[in-house]
Amino acid sequence: MLAVALAGQQAPTFDVVAIRAVPANAPPMMREQGFNPVLPGGQFVDPRITLWSMIAFAYTVPNASMALVGLQKWAEDQSYTVAAKATPSESALSPAANREQVRLMMRSMLAERFHLKVHTEVRQERVLRMQVAKGGIKLREVDPPVPPAGPGPVNAAVGNDSGRMIGKRSTMAGVASMLMIFLKRPVIDETGSKGYYDFDLKWNAGEAGHTVSDGFGAEGAGLLVSALQNLVGVRLVNGTGPVKFWVVDHVEAPTEN
Repeated sequence: MLAVALAGQQAPTFDVVAIRAVPANAPPMMREQGFNPVLPGGQFVDPRITLWSMIAFAYTVPNASMALVGLQKWAEDQSYTVAAKATPSESALSPAANREQVRLMMRSMLAERFHLKVHTEVRQERVLRMQVAKGGIKLREVDPPVPPAGPGPVNAAVGNDSGRMIGKRSTMAGVASMLMIFLKRPVIDETGSKGYYDFDLKWNAGEAGHTVSDGFGAEGAGLLVSALQNLVGVRLVNGTGPVKFWVVDHVEAPTEN
């Protein structure tokens, strides 16, 4: 079914679901650039995906490596081949609406096939607050993306003595999400910026102004924090704040078909 679920109505489900465990000795698989498991018409097709990734997608878990907790090791490591399809609808949904619909159907599939039970809770945790530094944001602001396109991702590569960060029509919220991956701490965007930015930033330890920021270590992270202030115009401040977690209460390996 492809009709968007309303309050009080039964959650939408896939009509056909095929799940098979990928053998542990299966050869590595390279994904094509821009791979998207969500297909038009209410389909989710992925030749190799972990349960962890399926839950993160179904529940829109930001920075799932920290926010999704409670999974057993087998559930983090085991990959599956998944092909799930809904009955074609007479009225096609927009790409954005189709993606959200597939999310709902994935939740139903996870509950039925993996017996997944999950709840959310908010905890007070140590966080980093990202704020505008003295002098303001230094990035070039551009026009917002044309709907249904959303903000572009922020990609980064961080080494011990150098790094690079790239964004196209990206936001400060996207920068904060990227930082969580490298700094291993929740980062809260407090810049107040609603703008979109294009940037391709590089930094090296030997360049003027790019010194290691105290408290973040000497192996890349401290240099990244320094580059943020010098090139982006934001600073990170230690603090505590509410952090939302998705907690897995129960999960089982599925029966294959």
